[in-house]
Amino acid sequence: MNFKYKARTATGIINSGTREAASEGAILTWIREQGWSPIQVTAEGGGSVLDRRTGGGKSLLNLELLPQRVTLKDKNVLFKQMSTMINAGITIAATLDLLASQIENKTLSKAIAEMRDAVSGGVTTAAAMARHPKIFSSLEIALVRAGEEGGVLDVSLQRLASFVEAQYSLQKKIKSAMMYPSVVIVFTMITLVALCVGIVPLFKKAFANIGVTEMPALTKAVFGISDFLKGYWFLLPLPFIILFIVLKQVNKTPRGKRALDRARIHAPLFGDIVFKSIMARAFRTFATLVTAGVAILDAIEMSAGVADNVIIGDSFKIMKERAQNGIMLSVTIKEQRLFPSMVAHMVAVGEETGQVDDVLSKVADWYDMELDERIKGLTSIIEPVMIVFVGVVVGLVVGSVFIPIIQAMQQFM
Repeated sequence: MNFKYKARTATGIINSGTREAASEGAILTWIREQGWSPIQVTAEGGGSVLDRRTGGGKSLLNLELLPQRVTLKDKNVLFKQMSTMINAGITIAATLDLLASQIENKTLSKAIAEMRDAVSGGVTTAAAMARHPKIFSSLEIALVRAGEEGGVLDVSLQRLASFVEAQYSLQKKIKSAMMYPSVVIVFTMITLVALCVGIVPLFKKAFANIGVTEMPALTKAVFGISDFLKGYWFLLPLPFIILFIVLKQVNKTPRGKRALDRARIHAPLFGDIVFKSIMARAFRTFATLVTAGVAILDAIEMSAGVADNVIIGDSFKIMKERAQNGIMLSVTIKEQRLFPSMVAHMVAVGEETGQVDDVLSKVADWYDMELDERIKGLTSIIEPVMIVFVGVVVGLVVGSVFIPIIQAMQQFM
């Protein structure tokens, strides 16, 4: 069978022609053996076997209108597969070529295809990744660059996969901690609106029919809320929208962001969870970068960026400034109240033994363990608190309706 092909050479030149082969797999293998990247392969008299421009010959109607979000889980799979294939001796360009057709996430698949073309043209893998800043972070690019410079790209990719997996696990912990109270609060709001709009007006009408005019303050307040919700229910989301806009604008100013970041880590109940999750992420980043051979000053700077919190980021920046002046990390950590004394002690041991990367990883593990314990403790506390909260709120609404009924019954007795 004859196949028409179009492929890109290592120098970026597009070659096209016709070649006889037993199957489409055979023609693709031949193209890769030439050191080329296949763009399009079409069987003569048949449909397209491979088309990089349309995603395998799929109809444009099947393409997603909006770009898919690339999750940590997607990147974890990508880095693991890249590490395995490169370790098996497959070239980087061929690895990216295979993954571009296998990855289900269309946004990531497109980025990998563009990386493949860049690498085939002589660009390094890290530089190719840097062309997609919305998908790959500076940390991930730095780790890949360190692996390429050290000739251990497969090892760096495996470390990166482990790092991303740890970040994904941390993300799930935070979501699970926030899920229960969020669901309960939303359920309570829906229940209240349903009671005030559907049930309370019936009782108000009944009281008017039997001539009950004097009502307790609680009942008047609930009836007032009911009237408001019936007439202006569409305004209910307005306070939340205004709050979101105000917080977003405040977060854009340096002073406002500092205040909000401080509030995030000092808030009751959830503040400690946020603080420990940021610390675990920052120290995990620090350990991974140092292990990969990134300069310690650059590692500190990237860890500060990963923290995404001005208060914690400033602490890491102080560590960097003082490290530039020859002051040991453990000394700086000990002098800052943000870090427990145990962290300073562990880092000091690592500096004395020359195993800073191992110790930093253990510090991240310790924060992970503390976060797990905190989430378990919060869950055990928040469940009964939420139950009591729902009971009190619903009880107030129900009580506001039944108190006038009891008073009316007492008048007739």
